[in-house]
Amino acid sequence: MNRLAVLGLDDLAEQLYRQVLRDQARPASVYAARLNRSTAEIDDATEALRAMRLVRINEEGLVQADHPRAGLERILSAEEARLAERRRDLARLRDAIDGFAGDHRAGQEHSLSDEPAREYIDASGLADVMEHLAASTSGPIRMTHTDAVAFTPDEQPVLCRLVEEGRGLYGLHEFDAASSRTLEVAQWAAMGESQRLANHIPNEFVCYGTDLVLANTEWGGDEGRYAVLRDPVVVRAFVELFDRLWAASTTVDDGVDTTSERLVELMQAGLKDEAIARVLGVSLRTVRRRIAALMDECDVETRFQLAVELTERGIVGSGQRRGSGA
Repeated sequence: MNRLAVLGLDDLAEQLYRQVLRDQARPASVYAARLNRSTAEIDDATEALRAMRLVRINEEGLVQADHPRAGLERILSAEEARLAERRRDLARLRDAIDGFAGDHRAGQEHSLSDEPAREYIDASGLADVMEHLAASTSGPIRMTHTDAVAFTPDEQPVLCRLVEEGRGLYGLHEFDAASSRTLEVAQWAAMGESQRLANHIPNEFVCYGTDLVLANTEWGGDEGRYAVLRDPVVVRAFVELFDRLWAASTTVDDGVDTTSERLVELMQAGLKDEAIARVLGVSLRTVRRRIAALMDECDVETRFQLAVELTERGIVGSGQRRGSGA
């Protein structure tokens, strides 16, 4: 174990120090031979020891060292003094926490008194506002997806990064919206959104943790402005609404066709097996088993051949598989 590592010295420096203590005033070549190192490496190690004042070079250019108790005690005393001063600084910082907390309370009170309870946003600037809200809040994001406003993950790079870093994203999609925007639903799933399908979503809104809500001001419509709502009671009400809709909704697998047509649509969209599994709400093994079964049935060896074969059979786009009894 390198005991001098705490001083920033490497193994070779410690080995050289021990050699010098045992047999002083030797040329660097002697120490290099004993330690099986080059003379240049010994010179570098010597310089590191000299910087700590553990060795010195005498008039003949040979390396010498004083008694280790004197050299190391001097270093330890200096380090302990710095550590004591550091502890005093940290103690003073701890004592100042209450003062900083008072500043924070004063700032929060001022912010709450000055900040409007409702901030209106036009649809044209909605994407930028959503990015800002995602970056400035915390907690899981609960998002509804209807035909009122349709965004893709490509338009939300900040949100994508936050989800990649582990922030929870939950998306409710209407059945009609999901059926008309299959690829969009798949894109959100591929980004990491946990998804469910609802028969009806009463209004377009997004809950950012329990900090605030972004909602359409025309309840149930698609032409109103959007408002940022910060009233805690209102925010809690929207969170409760989302959670109740979520509990009453179905998984994507339950609400969307998972036959060969659905699988091929997702494959043609360029999704990997993992993303397809998330969209359908099934396991990765199930997805791969279904694809393998389709390939065996169609007697093809590649997925591209499978897509061509299913298209020729009229499966893709028909919603049914011919001859399957569906």
